[in-house]
Amino acid sequence: MIQHAVMWKLIDLDDAERVAALDRFDTELRALVGVVPGLVSVALTPDVRDVESNFDVALVSIHESREALATYQAHPHHVAIGAWWGPLVAQRGAVDSEI
Repeated sequence: MIQHAVMWKLIDLDDAERVAALDRFDTELRALVGVVPGLVSVALTPDVRDVESNFDVALVSIHESREALATYQAHPHHVAIGAWWGPLVAQRGAVDSEI
């Protein structure tokens, strides 16, 4: 199993835009479970501390294998999510690990 953890700092958005973007991101990512082969689970967690050095949101997804992670990243639905999410991102960090 592979754990895919990603963190993002977002561009400046007003509160309503941020909430709407995070809600849409969460809904669309969770909808991939059962659609993308090998994707076991998805959890999206926004930061609650509002500390400047913190990232704004984190994703942890679990995949059956490295190949399943590659399938997820290339899947058309995942690519479509990235197309609208990408312009909202100021900074990104990720760690993929075996669990």
